[in-house]
Amino acid sequence: MQMKSTLECARWITAAEVAPEGLCFMHDSEDLPASLANICVVVADGTEEYASMLLDCGAAMVVLGDLALLDSLAVERLVQKHGGERIGVWLRAVKKHVTWSIDYISNEDFNCLTPSVGAPGWELSWNDGSLTGTDAQWWLGKMLSLGASKALISMDMQDDDLNICAGLIEDHGDKLWFSPWQQPDADIEPWVRYGQVRQLALPANDQRDEVEMARISASAMVAVADEVEEVEVG
Repeated sequence: MQMKSTLECARWITAAEVAPEGLCFMHDSEDLPASLANICVVVADGTEEYASMLLDCGAAMVVLGDLALLDSLAVERLVQKHGGERIGVWLRAVKKHVTWSIDYISNEDFNCLTPSVGAPGWELSWNDGSLTGTDAQWWLGKMLSLGASKALISMDMQDDDLNICAGLIEDHGDKLWFSPWQQPDADIEPWVRYGQVRQLALPANDQRDEVEMARISASAMVAVADEVEEVEVG
């Protein structure tokens, strides 16, 4: 796969801010401005009717949270009514919890420890933070197949999440936006360099200055250069 060498950034904004000219994300719990022209409204747990009303009022996109988890047909209906380019889904993802147990059955000669999941992965959570038991990668594919054009993935990634992240981007490309979730000041340079993230939604209170963002953006160029070198050597 040919990686993008550019990094695109949007921002989360609050009701107290004036919406910037570029694309931005905003929670529907905020006091929404009169014009929603360039705002992706993230609907955490609102209804299908509410999401449709936001689109009728001019929202650039609605990004569906709990509604999409509860009723996948609602995603399909909204796509049919408003167009897939205006429908996205919100994934609040956490690392799958792995437990270990002793396998006494599979071999008579010795016992071994068996993990509860076969491979590392992510699990989705509800808006209230409780876990759904739903595999994030599988669910993402289902939502995009129903016509949603974008997915916003909120997660606090660690080093062992970066291969999963890179795999998702290889599969879905620029349909994916990533954002820190509960750690707004997380180091996102590894996301860009090793996770191949090319679309970032930065927290509303982001403190990164132009120098820091330039350094992070340069990581995208380094990642592409590393990949090209690896291919040539191979």
